[in-house]
Amino acid sequence: MNVTKLFFYSAIILSFIACTTEVISEYEPSGIGGGDVDSSNSNNGNSSGFTSFTTEVTSEGIMLRGSTLAYKLAWLDRNAESHKTYIVEINANENIASYTFQYSGAIDITVILRGDGVNRTIRLNTNATMFTVKSNVTLILDNNITLYGHSGNTGNMVDINGGTLKMNDGSTITGNITYGGVYVISGTFEMTGGTISGNGRSTSFMGGGVDNRGTFTMSGGTISGNNASTGGGVYSNGTFTMSGGTISSNNASEKGGGVYINSGTFAMRGGTIMSNTAVNYGGGVYRSGGTFTKTGGTITGYSNDPDNGNVVKDEGGNVFARRGHAVYVSDNKRKETTAGVDVNLSTDGSGGWDE
Repeated sequence: MNVTKLFFYSAIILSFIACTTEVISEYEPSGIGGGDVDSSNSNNGNSSGFTSFTTEVTSEGIMLRGSTLAYKLAWLDRNAESHKTYIVEINANENIASYTFQYSGAIDITVILRGDGVNRTIRLNTNATMFTVKSNVTLILDNNITLYGHSGNTGNMVDINGGTLKMNDGSTITGNITYGGVYVISGTFEMTGGTISGNGRSTSFMGGGVDNRGTFTMSGGTISGNNASTGGGVYSNGTFTMSGGTISSNNASEKGGGVYINSGTFAMRGGTIMSNTAVNYGGGVYRSGGTFTKTGGTITGYSNDPDNGNVVKDEGGNVFARRGHAVYVSDNKRKETTAGVDVNLSTDGSGGWDE
């Protein structure tokens, strides 16, 4: 190889490295931005009272490392650009104030929240919705991230208002005992993994795990142990498609222990709905309005599976017949036994409804 070619190829390699590994450092006074670090599990402080913050351009996007989450979110407010992906690496358990993912004048922005190799917990330091996702923004809850609410809170953990939320394996939304997990006002929620558990309350509340008024697709993950008066796991007024994952052990003090369909559509093509409880009707699924079709997946029923079946029973443990342990649409369109993968159901009357 001659000298000219050697210099040419060397220039290309150096140019590529410069474009993919650019690192910019800043320093931030500790505690800026309305959040604070849980000192019992922190590794990002130093004795000077300042915290190192870096950005690194990678093949996945722009990585934000160091500093507090509050500072990184403030940095996004100042610097986020259209058509860019930002990976916000969380390196300590933190308490933060409510935050809205909205960047006026910019479009197609993706923000990924991810723990730095171990699980990191983000808690609210006030009564409010933790995160609101507006139009032109996609928020991805990735591996090693837990959003943790608290008893007496007055907001959901995440409100989707025009934007998109995605949950991947290793993410958790939990502990919001008096309010909900995810509220889809408008926009899209895609659940491919993760867990939504321990949210909601049993009186005058809809959708302990998820309250959907937009589009909700569930292909994986688990929604369990949530509470509401209607729709212990999921309450839907929009479009809900389930192709995988599990909705289990949720409770409704009235109807729809697993899922309550008020309007819109619920298409079940896979996944499992099991071990949910309602007091009045529809242990697994209750349909008030809209359309329900099942072409795959499994909805268990107490009548032939008392151990894992969805069930309708009162607070005293008294089990009720003819209330739709698995699914309830009407008195003559209900399912008390398990509807397995080979049992199709539809609100148009077709399928394997119990007599």
